[in-house]
Amino acid sequence: MEFSLDRDGSKPSDERVTADVAERDGAAVVTVRGKVLYDTLAPLADALAALTGRPALGVVLDLSGVPMCDSSGLNLFVRTRSELTATGGWLRLTGTRPLVDNVLHITNLDRILPRYATVEEATTA
Repeated sequence: MEFSLDRDGSKPSDERVTADVAERDGAAVVTVRGKVLYDTLAPLADALAALTGRPALGVVLDLSGVPMCDSSGLNLFVRTRSELTATGGWLRLTGTRPLVDNVLHITNLDRILPRYATVEEATTA
């Protein structure tokens, strides 16, 4: 059996999730790096939680640095979308890689989580 933790208990650098937030064209752009999994998504969850309380906020998740995402990540995306739309905001995805695209399609979440080719397209759509 293989585990994602190194012997010292830390996660390898390619499995740590980072979430950097910047404002662009009136929207919050969250640039995510790393595998979005149950045991790695806390930094992203914290960043999104800090944004969801703001009324009518648009959020773009730049997932170009995310090679994979499990059901916990999908759940986080759906919860965040629900919280944002309840206050007049929105959530849009950009830069999704093939594995993430496939998971979104299989789960039919691509119907409620719109995807765009670039951050610029997502912020101006």
